[in-house]
Amino acid sequence: MFSEAKKKYIYLSLLPVFIIVATIISSSYSRDSINYNLGFKTFGLSGWSALFTEMSSFEAFFLVVSKSLYQLGLAPVYLFLIYATLSVSIKFYLIDKHSKDKWLSLAFFSSYFFILHDSTQIRFSLAVAFVYLGLHFLAEGKKLLFSAMVVFSAIMFHVGSVIFIIMLLFTTKKSLVWLLGLLFFAVLLYPMNLHGILLELMGNTLNYLNVHGTLLNKPYWYLLKQEPVVILRIFRPLSLLVYLCAIVIYQYRSEFNKYETLCYNAFLLSIFFYIFLKDIVILQVRFANIFGFSLVFLVPFIHKHLSKYIGSKNSYIIMYSFFIVYLIKFTLYNKMLVL
Repeated sequence: MFSEAKKKYIYLSLLPVFIIVATIISSSYSRDSINYNLGFKTFGLSGWSALFTEMSSFEAFFLVVSKSLYQLGLAPVYLFLIYATLSVSIKFYLIDKHSKDKWLSLAFFSSYFFILHDSTQIRFSLAVAFVYLGLHFLAEGKKLLFSAMVVFSAIMFHVGSVIFIIMLLFTTKKSLVWLLGLLFFAVLLYPMNLHGILLELMGNTLNYLNVHGTLLNKPYWYLLKQEPVVILRIFRPLSLLVYLCAIVIYQYRSEFNKYETLCYNAFLLSIFFYIFLKDIVILQVRFANIFGFSLVFLVPFIHKHLSKYIGSKNSYIIMYSFFIVYLIKFTLYNKMLVL
C-alpha cells in the first residue's frame, strides 16, 4: 500500500505528535502533574546553592532542568516538553530498530506505557528509555557500557531503574532455566507476607551502612509508604493475559535475535517481580513495569502466533482493536487522565 520510504516518513511524522500529547497530558491532565509542577517551583526557588543537598534525596536531571528553566523565567510546561522529547524519541528509535513490526509495537506502546510513563511518571519514563538504550549495548556484548547507562539512568532520572543492572546475569537463552527457577521460587513464597520482612531487612541494612539521607534510602521510603493491606494478586485477568503472552512468545525463542533474547528474559523478570513483590505494590508496579516494557519489542510474535489460526489480517484487527479498547479503559475507567 505504501512504499518503505513513505512508511518511514509517516512513522517519523508521528514522533512530534506523541511528544506534544505527552507534554500536554503530563503537564496538566495526569495524576502526577500537580506534584511535578509543585516540584518545579520548589526546586526552582531553592536555587543552585541547594543542589547538592537536594541530590541526596532527588534525581539530578529534574533538579537541574527545573532550576535552569525557573531562573530563565520559563513556564513548567517546558520541563515536561524536555522529558517527553527525550523519552519518546529514544523509544521511537528503539522500536524502529528492534521491533519486527514497529506499527504493532507502537500501537501496544500507545495503549499502556505511553500513558503510564511518558504522560504520567515522566522521571521513570526517561529512566526506562535509557536502560533499554543500554540494553542495545548489552546485546552487542558491551557490558561496561550497559552498566554505565543503567547507573547514569538511576542517578539522573529515577533511582528505581538501578534494578535493571541484574540483566547482566540473564544475557543468554540458557538463562531461561534460572528465570524459571526464580518464578517457581516466587510462587512458593506467595503465601507469605514479605512486606514486614523486607522492611526490617532494608532498615537494618541502611543502619549498618549508615547511608540514611541518600538516594539509597528511597527504596526504604517506598516500603514505609506502602500500605500492607494493598495487594495486586497474581490471578487478576490482566496478569493471566501476561502469563499467556509469555507462554506464546516462548515458542519462538529459537528465532530471537540477541536484543529479543534479552527482552524475553526481562519479560520473565517482570513476572517474577510482580509475583514476588505482591505485598509491596509501590515497588511491584515499578519493577514489573521497567522489565515489562520489553513486551513492546516482543508483541509481533503474538501476532505471528495468532496468524497461524485466523490469518494475518484478522490477527491485526483483533490486536489493534484490543489496544484501542484497553487505551480507552486505562485512560478513562482507570482515570489515568484527570479531566
